[in-house]
Amino acid sequence: MRKKLVFMLVALFCVVNTMAQSESNAPVKLRVGSYNVGHFNQGMKGGLEVRGKAQYPADRQVTGKYITQELLSWKSWIGAQSLDVLAVQEWNRYFDQDSTFIAADELLKPYYNNIYFGDEHTWIYNGIATNYHLSNLRQKYWFEDYYALIGDLKIGNKIIQVISTHIPWQVKGHAAALDAVIAELKKYKYFICFGDTNSSDAEILRFPAAGFNIANGGGQGWFVTASGGAKLDRMKDGPNRHIDNIITSKNIKIMNVSAPYTKLNDMDHLPIMADVIITE
Repeated sequence: MRKKLVFMLVALFCVVNTMAQSESNAPVKLRVGSYNVGHFNQGMKGGLEVRGKAQYPADRQVTGKYITQELLSWKSWIGAQSLDVLAVQEWNRYFDQDSTFIAADELLKPYYNNIYFGDEHTWIYNGIATNYHLSNLRQKYWFEDYYALIGDLKIGNKIIQVISTHIPWQVKGHAAALDAVIAELKKYKYFICFGDTNSSDAEILRFPAAGFNIANGGGQGWFVTASGGAKLDRMKDGPNRHIDNIITSKNIKIMNVSAPYTKLNDMDHLPIMADVIITE
């Protein structure tokens, strides 16, 4: 009887151990997105600018309603996407130029337990919102105020670097920053990098040439995210208008990519979203 019990316990341990290994090695899918929110104000600093303020400069009841309506639109849109990880760039501490609402409290906290932000600069302010826990938060600067916020995400026995970055558009700093980003990504076995690359199509193709997967310009083709120029030219697409991206290590596949119009801030940037599958 005792030998039989020992045998059963050993067999049970083997089954549990096999299941644990299987679970840790099974593919994991995450729905993720990157959004340069343009300070909630079509790329102008300081938060949402109240329209009609010239006509109603002292009527806080009128302007307050406008702010509230816009805030609810942003909040509803973020909730509807149901993203596991939302990376943002050009965030603003306050949602509006009147400094009425703290943006992270109103837009992110209703959906995410863990909200991480890097250094706050006038124009450059990167963040990551998720219900997963990120550890070892750090920053890597590329040029002047442009930087990457990096955190470690543990899934099973894997450590995945989750990155929200912004690459400068200025000629003086752009090329060196792009080189530095690619060099940094080569250091990681697993990574998901979100951000505004401010790059031409040819420059974006340097990422797959380096051995990475890309959402914008990858298997599903190109997605306009610098939408203002396309709208003004009455075009659905055009060269070098695909500047926002999700870049992953080769062992993280990218599917189901979209760059939808949001009816929020569509004259500046569109978000880019995708399913990423951690395959090894």
